[in-house]
Amino acid sequence: MIYIRDNVKQKLKFGAVLFAIVISIAIAGFIVLRYQVEGEKKVPFEIGKIIVISSARTDAIVNDNKDVSNNEENTNINEEQQNAAEQENYIWNEKVVQTNDIYIYIDKNQDYKKEQSIKNVRIENIKILENVKIGKIQVYMPNSLDDGLYKYINDYLVNTSLTYTGAAADNKKALEINNQGGCIYISFANMGLENYKSNEEQELPQGGSILEKINLSNEDLKFKVSFDLVIEVEDKTYQTNVTLDMPIEGIVGQQETHQTITDFDKTVYKRLK
Repeated sequence: MIYIRDNVKQKLKFGAVLFAIVISIAIAGFIVLRYQVEGEKKVPFEIGKIIVISSARTDAIVNDNKDVSNNEENTNINEEQQNAAEQENYIWNEKVVQTNDIYIYIDKNQDYKKEQSIKNVRIENIKILENVKIGKIQVYMPNSLDDGLYKYINDYLVNTSLTYTGAAADNKKALEINNQGGCIYISFANMGLENYKSNEEQELPQGGSILEKINLSNEDLKFKVSFDLVIEVEDKTYQTNVTLDMPIEGIVGQQETHQTITDFDKTVYKRLK
């Protein structure tokens, strides 16, 4: 009888331990799942708003001869085509670029009590989720020159990531953001559109009105992007994801279209370190 009672006690102890382990695993799983859904409760800096401005512009067509073959036979074959091209005289013969300039405002979280400063803010993992029907989307950073915010040339292409360093004040051309909160900039441009050629207009059409001149529709230009926004402070790093539909509705025929996004209640921030 004593042996039976001891055996029952051992089974009860084993059952209690097993139950405790199952409960612990369940609680841990719930905590992990909740973190995946809700993320960090309080972060030192967060997205305050995003402004997207869609428009279009024209750039002069630049002949790049760096890839011209030295083969004499190829040169002779193309000579007739080159002469024919030179005979095409237009009042306007311009490269058309559909632009989508994004302004991301990083605000200090007033509910976060510990003093922190931004070390850097990064845009990473850029993806085209839905592509345009016509053209090719490329990503650009602000240029470092004095003439305008963007120059749509290879020198300012964003390949994998774009980093703004924390500084005393915003300086978009130096890729710096105020370390207590500021604005970063990036542009998604459709570089694969046909050129605008005309002998009719005495003035070059401006903004999105030129898209109508080359027979594009809003449906032709729609695309969707996503990217990770990484905010690194003194001792921690936070990441969230941003998804945007562009261009802003109705750009064809308009000078430009705007959207201001301020609802970030469902934005989830994960701590990387």
